[in-house]
Amino acid sequence: MPDPIRAADVAQLATATRNGFVENRFFGSAVVVNSDGVQLAAVGDPAAGVYPRSALKPFQAIASLRCGAELTGPGLALAAGSHMGTVWHQRLATEVLSNAGLQPDALACPAVYPASASQVAKAALEVAPLPLERSALAHNCSGKHAGFLAATVASGTAPANYLDADAPVQVETIRVLEQYCATSINHIGIDGCGAPTPVMSLAALARGFSALGRAVEDRSAELPAATVARAMLDYPEAVQGQHRPDTVILESLGLLVKTGADGIVGLAAPDGTAVAVSMIDSTHRATHLVALVLLANFAPEALSLEAMSGVIDRIVPPIYGGNQPVGGIKVAPDVLRLLG
Repeated sequence: MPDPIRAADVAQLATATRNGFVENRFFGSAVVVNSDGVQLAAVGDPAAGVYPRSALKPFQAIASLRCGAELTGPGLALAAGSHMGTVWHQRLATEVLSNAGLQPDALACPAVYPASASQVAKAALEVAPLPLERSALAHNCSGKHAGFLAATVASGTAPANYLDADAPVQVETIRVLEQYCATSINHIGIDGCGAPTPVMSLAALARGFSALGRAVEDRSAELPAATVARAMLDYPEAVQGQHRPDTVILESLGLLVKTGADGIVGLAAPDGTAVAVSMIDSTHRATHLVALVLLANFAPEALSLEAMSGVIDRIVPPIYGGNQPVGGIKVAPDVLRLLG
């Protein structure tokens, strides 16, 4: 098992400036790999262990398909995503469960409110005059859990045990991760949603995204991987939500991307160039910025500077003073030194 990241081994990846003064510094690690999974560049310690958390959802969706889950279209994208709990997202999760002969009470993820205040208000209007209640369907992992349950039903095992480490879909998930990330899984924790979540190096995560990115156009790619990647690109709003970073990148740039809790993101181009970023302070304010800048440098044919700049303007907002922009977030010198 890779050792946990040490504060001494991280690098400054980005800064936030207000009125010309550096207000915040973002530290972590980043790594770039090519289509063969060979490391091209790194800053910080990409060999240190991380919990990729929800960045692993595309691979967990591959495992669900391998186990026989009948997931297609937006329902499959939802299984590979971390949605915002909108009414539409909840209905998609309900449909996946219904197609497997299950009800929402089969979900073992925690019951929550939708992720944003606007969605809470919209959901409250849907049930008015009754009070809005927390629901497992609104959890950002309900799509993944619904996919796990569909796979569990297809494999002929008890749905109640779908999160057990020895459940067929969980065993298959480890196989998928070890195959696609070219690593060995030696430590498995429990994610916030209750599902098993393994530790791997940041470099291993990048290798996994490299394989996932290639699956979009590679005719020799495994069908479940190609199907998951295509669903994410075809239904980007199911992966996260309108105006959210992952959705904007998927729909605007055609790149495979998935955020994980606590400052993790994986990003891949169709040619297999991939980036993984981990912020040690768990923030996501600069993760997508760092990943996009690195990918644009090492895969310029897949991501032009013009296209990248347009997306960054949408997902990395300026820093405001009152109603006026007074600063912004930029990549730090340690990242700039990697650029050719």
